[in-house]
Amino acid sequence: MKAIENHDTKSNVLFFTAAFSVDITLFTYSENRIKVLLVKKEDEPYFGKLGLPGKLIKPIDDTMSALNAYMKSLIGNDRFHKKQLKAFADVGRHPLGRVITIAYYGLIPEKQVRANSMEELLWTDISKLPSLTYDHNRIVESSLKRFRKDLLRYPNVFEMLDKNFILSEVIDIYEQAFNTDLDSPNFRRQLKDNELIRPVGETRYSVTQMGRPPQVYTFDKKKYKGRKKEPIGLRF
Repeated sequence: MKAIENHDTKSNVLFFTAAFSVDITLFTYSENRIKVLLVKKEDEPYFGKLGLPGKLIKPIDDTMSALNAYMKSLIGNDRFHKKQLKAFADVGRHPLGRVITIAYYGLIPEKQVRANSMEELLWTDISKLPSLTYDHNRIVESSLKRFRKDLLRYPNVFEMLDKNFILSEVIDIYEQAFNTDLDSPNFRRQLKDNELIRPVGETRYSVTQMGRPPQVYTFDKKKYKGRKKEPIGLRF
């Protein structure tokens, strides 16, 4: 009996020797570009190298709670759109041992990021991502796939914009996300036909548009809540 107990104890050590972390691909729309948040790592062996925001967590920690606390300390805000992506668990993904990370992706307007944190962080154009630490380039690619899929089904684009916006900003995000040129008049018609946006009675000067200043719109959240289970079904 004693021999069996010793064997079980040794087996348990093998089964329970692992670490956990959370990482997030956080997108925003800034300077007319879709950008992702990167940070300089403070731990070896990647000290000073760029990677996604993330941290090791305790095995008893709730992953979303741990992520919220981390983002609150990093950018001063944890109340932004975020969804769990999936676990990344390749045996060799971390050079110091077995680390399983729960990855999230999020969307946030640039103005909702704490001003004094902007100097400490790096917002990088999604088309110009460098080689990142660990497997973070893979995580970004998976996040981009989910981001594109959700853009076609849900009004997530408005999670990246200020409360008031112009339609060219919405179109710009879709064109960059899918690396394509849209039929702008048709796409504008689809946005209006979905009845999820409404004009606020203002116009805004835009350096990218000729002629009259464009109309300013806002996302009608109340109307969307009434049909939340229906995909918006944008086509292009």
